[in-house]
Amino acid sequence: MGIIDGLISGFLQAISLHVFPYLLVGSVCGLIIGVIPGLGGHFAMAMVIPFLYSMEPAAGIAFLLGAHATVAQGGGLTAILFSTPGTGQNAATLLDGPAMRNNGQGAMAAGAAMTACFLGATFGAATLAVLLPALQKIVLFFGPPEIFVLAFLALTFVAVLGKEDLTRSLIAALAGLLLAMIGVDNVTNQERFTFGLTELVDGLELVPVILGLFAIAEVFDLWIKGGSLAGAAGSTLTAGHTQRQIFKGVVETLRRWWLVLRCSAIGVTMGLIPGLGSAPASFVAYGHAKQTSKSKDTFGKGNIEGVIGSESANDAVEGGALASTVAFGVPGSSSMAILLGALFVLGQETGPSMITQHVDVVFVMIFTIIVGNLIGMLGGMFLVNPLSRATGLRAELLVPVLVVIIFTGAYAVQLSWFDIGVTLLFGVIGYLMKELNYSRAAILIGFVLGFAVEKNLYLAIQLSGPYFLFDPIPLTLGLITLGFLAYNIWAVFEHRRERETARTQSLQETPAADSGAESGVQGGTALELVFTSVICLIVLAAFISALGYDFISARTPLFIMAPLLLLMGVQIFRTSRAVRMHEVGSQVRGAISGQRKRFNSVLALIGWMLALLAGIFVIGHYAGIVVFMLLLLRRVAKESVSLSIIVTTVVTASIYLLFEHVFNIELYRGVLLRTLEAHVG
Repeated sequence: MGIIDGLISGFLQAISLHVFPYLLVGSVCGLIIGVIPGLGGHFAMAMVIPFLYSMEPAAGIAFLLGAHATVAQGGGLTAILFSTPGTGQNAATLLDGPAMRNNGQGAMAAGAAMTACFLGATFGAATLAVLLPALQKIVLFFGPPEIFVLAFLALTFVAVLGKEDLTRSLIAALAGLLLAMIGVDNVTNQERFTFGLTELVDGLELVPVILGLFAIAEVFDLWIKGGSLAGAAGSTLTAGHTQRQIFKGVVETLRRWWLVLRCSAIGVTMGLIPGLGSAPASFVAYGHAKQTSKSKDTFGKGNIEGVIGSESANDAVEGGALASTVAFGVPGSSSMAILLGALFVLGQETGPSMITQHVDVVFVMIFTIIVGNLIGMLGGMFLVNPLSRATGLRAELLVPVLVVIIFTGAYAVQLSWFDIGVTLLFGVIGYLMKELNYSRAAILIGFVLGFAVEKNLYLAIQLSGPYFLFDPIPLTLGLITLGFLAYNIWAVFEHRRERETARTQSLQETPAADSGAESGVQGGTALELVFTSVICLIVLAAFISALGYDFISARTPLFIMAPLLLLMGVQIFRTSRAVRMHEVGSQVRGAISGQRKRFNSVLALIGWMLALLAGIFVIGHYAGIVVFMLLLLRRVAKESVSLSIIVTTVVTASIYLLFEHVFNIELYRGVLLRTLEAHVG
């Protein structure tokens, strides 16, 4: 399909009655999720995926990308109005947005942020469209050897450029690749790492893993924090001059169109590089806006250019990230990894075939991003006050609703109880990874890329022999990967040396000042030692098991596990050394005691979740939801009887209508009802 034909077809599909309603609903949901601090783009996309199984590709893409496209706009609102960014990519907006609010220009800043997001997203999507002809030719040079090495380059970028520790991120990336090896090998039909569980024969499903790592992990975090989501800073804007201020913000953004273009270009460029993402791009764009401004001194005190610069780059990143995702099948961020998994669910294969044979699908994505952001901008302008009130919800009220929705979505994918267990397991793992500074983006991208890595390794060896790494393009990509990794390892050691020097000087000046900090670190260190050791034992058992497989079946897992075990050994040594550096007496006990309340809260919520599963199993999905929500809302949230009944009724009825009637998915009826039906029958 040609570019022009694909453009026309993609546009007509995006605005058709079969697709546009999903785009509209997804965009509104994304805007609302973005407004709620603690949730974000990952959460929005993870919640949407279970519904894709019953959708056509164009409708599913519109629903998913619509939800993702508007999250940054909603997050910008809370960053400005409540000094609480709804998502990490809105962090740079905190530098000038709240200051404008304090100056009485909060609504103007909100209008500028939403307009800048829309213009940045449009620029990024247009750039992807312009790049398509070049990408169609470039991908012809990429076969299995090149894709194999490119996948590791992407993993390296994600591991190195995140905020997490380098060793931990590399461990997470390799662990994700290893998780993808679970199940029957497609070449030899040999079962790998199933440990006798028939549910693992087909491998781990993507949806439960995503829901666990991002949705359940965030629910744990909300549960622990408690209180109001917006915090003490939240206050709803009056209806007075809100719309006039918003319109003024729109005009100010359009007047600074050259700044929008420059910052959007920065976003697109950084989006093309796997692993960078929106948050670094927004800070780089903010720095550029400040450097080129005629009023540098006002930055940080309420300069609208700071808001425009950072928010322009936010959504422009998606155009660049989509380019590498659809052209090479290599996601550059966790959001794109979720998108890649969603495309698999919809039966769409990324790579050369997509941008040469299914150009219309790419243009559906492009128009979805543009129209979705337009919907978000217009919706945000008229819903600033109503949406801001959502941040006043207490976590104790929101958590039961989220748990019910997440577990229902996990079960509905394959009507499998095992998938709910996988969701809960990866929720615990995701929360611990977040607490211990392990990259959840890296493990997810590794998991998504695992199948492609193994398939392309096998094909590369079959086509080019074992020395395919020395072909020109794979060799170049491999040297870039090694060089980039070596440079960052050197930078880590340099930073550590400077930090140790500064710490030594600080201890010499105020030796008692650091004791509390050390104690605080120790609790996390002790937990990490246990966590890493347990995972290492599991990987070691898998390594021993793989030695008994056929060579072809064992080749890729062993190739992954060898460096993984080495890195985990290094991390265990680092962690145990950190433990020995501290007194293992009162300081350790005090630090762990400080963490005990948080983990007791997590254990309590896990207990409630297990009780929900038991209730659903015995009395059925809907009855289990009713009992779970009523008990949690009354006993934990301390809500009134009337409010508890209203919330429970609305949530249960919505789930029933959506799953049973819209998507025609029958949820579990419970052992008691099934037994009764069997006797009656």
